[in-house]
Amino acid sequence: MESMDDLLAQLKAEYEQKDAGVQPKQQPLFQEQPVNSPLTDPATSESPAKIPDWVSTAEDRELAEMRTEFDKKDQEEVLKQQQELEAEQKRVQQQKQREREALNQQATEWLKGLTPNSAEGLWFEEFSDSYPSKLEAAIDYLQALKETRS
Repeated sequence: MESMDDLLAQLKAEYEQKDAGVQPKQQPLFQEQPVNSPLTDPATSESPAKIPDWVSTAEDRELAEMRTEFDKKDQEEVLKQQQELEAEQKRVQQQKQREREALNQQATEWLKGLTPNSAEGLWFEEFSDSYPSKLEAAIDYLQALKETRS
């Protein structure tokens, strides 16, 4: 692309020729560059390349297809991560359920072995008053014992 000074000089020369009565030779103000030429001047290659307005629709279509492909891959990755998260949550939930069932079994056995008139039996009777069932109280008690021993 021509510099601003060159364009101004060309306009001035045309104006002066017109005043002198000489027919100016017709030159376009802007020189079109061939399609395969670089987008930036070699002297100013440090400045970022601008996408010209005349980019072909084929290139636009190709860019749109690439963008669509990347968006699709991103969506697939998000879906995969979401499925992995759901699977992990399901595994954790199943593990907690197995632990709860084991505690339930342990509490049932503990209650069978508890002597109601013993000091522990009397203490547990008072402790379990605030629970909906003795089994729930026994589960919480055994879980607390397990946590303090860990």
